[in-house]
Amino acid sequence: MTIGENILRLRKQKGLSQEDLAEKLYVSRQSVSLWETNQTVPQIDYLIEISKIFNVSLDELCNCETINSTNSSIEPKEDI
Repeated sequence: MTIGENILRLRKQKGLSQEDLAEKLYVSRQSVSLWETNQTVPQIDYLIEISKIFNVSLDELCNCETINSTNSSIEPKEDI
C-alpha cells in the first residue's frame, strides 16, 4: 500500500473529508488530493502531523516495513 492509499484509508476511517484534513494541516484540499492519488508525497513535517492525527506510527503510515525489506540488499557506501 502506498503512502497516498494509507492517507486515504485512514482519513475515511476517521470520517474526515479532504477539506477537514487539509484544515488540520493548514494545506489546501488539493494538496491532500494529490497525496491520496500518489501524484505527490507529503513533506516529512506533514507526515509527522498526519501520523499524529490518525494515531499511527510513521512506519505504518509510510509502509516502511515493505520499503525496508526491499532495500535490505543495499550495501553501505565505503569511505574513500
